[in-house]
Amino acid sequence: MDTTVLKCPNCGNNLLFNAETQDFKCSFCGTALSQAEAFKITQTASAPPPPPPPPFNQTTANQPAANQPELNLFHCKNCGAEMVTDTNTASTFCVYCGSTGIIKNRLEGRFQPELIIPFKKSKEDAIQAYNDYRKGKRFAPDEFGRKENIEKITGVYVPFWLYDGKSFGSFEGEKHVSTSWRNGDYIYTKTDISYIKRSGSVEFEKVPADGSKKFDDDTMDSIEPYDFSECQPFDYSFLSGFLAEKYDVSPDEDKSRAEQRMDQSFQRAIYSTIGSPLVNEKVNKTTIITGLHYALLPVWLLNTKIQNKIYTFAMNGQTGLIVGDIPVDHLKMAKFAAIRAAIISVITFIVIYLVTNFL
Repeated sequence: MDTTVLKCPNCGNNLLFNAETQDFKCSFCGTALSQAEAFKITQTASAPPPPPPPPFNQTTANQPAANQPELNLFHCKNCGAEMVTDTNTASTFCVYCGSTGIIKNRLEGRFQPELIIPFKKSKEDAIQAYNDYRKGKRFAPDEFGRKENIEKITGVYVPFWLYDGKSFGSFEGEKHVSTSWRNGDYIYTKTDISYIKRSGSVEFEKVPADGSKKFDDDTMDSIEPYDFSECQPFDYSFLSGFLAEKYDVSPDEDKSRAEQRMDQSFQRAIYSTIGSPLVNEKVNKTTIITGLHYALLPVWLLNTKIQNKIYTFAMNGQTGLIVGDIPVDHLKMAKFAAIRAAIISVITFIVIYLVTNFL
């Protein structure tokens, strides 16, 4: 099985997407191509337009046998070396020549994305954000500050389902507003009761839910929002220089997450007009999904393993919003406390000695 490599038309070396300039640049001769020029290179070999996403009742997730990832062998188009990936990786790197190997047949048919948000933050931006995030965390394990570990920050296009939908319904109940005052030895309380009814609807566009089991849902939710006005039609060229995954969670499996987010947003919007909780509340609300899109969204990721536990740093590749999980090295903390206690003891001894002998 082979991969596709985006090549410079002038020297034949790797052509990579530049997140800062939003164009493509040759890693060897420096030739710069616009998006339109790069797209022409892949246009003749591109797959046909993707079919509509599968219906919600159709399960499309691939299940690895015996809970173990299935590995596949590919050959780098640049140097011919072998590359091993699992079944969901659609863009990877050759460890010998560094070329991006785009496995196009994994992003075809029902797996071909409709939309993509290109990276706007570079690897240098991600490293700087990580270093800034580490500042002040003096008790972090040494692994989190090692240059060779930080350099492993990787740009990944994560598969997402984007749902359009609508929430509508009514909320009714009693609103109790109490006021109290003191008169002499007595405290008086007055409660004003009014009957409140609210009804309305909210329409949603492109509510995201990540479609890969590899990535923690809470982490992916935490680096939102994305600006979906910057979505572009999918083109393989954008993958050059980055990893990419295809979905292994079907839209039907992710649907409930999107519905829940819409429902909660609708409920918050209604409650914001009431101002306080209702008593004897009656709620009648419904959320429906009206549309579906399949997209790849940019994420910078760094995973660090400490004592068989994975700690993840993630940055939104479009906006720069970050989330991270850095543990405390208790041994390092204990050493610091011991040194500080020793210094305090020495200073105390010197002060006592001076006071005793010279005063």
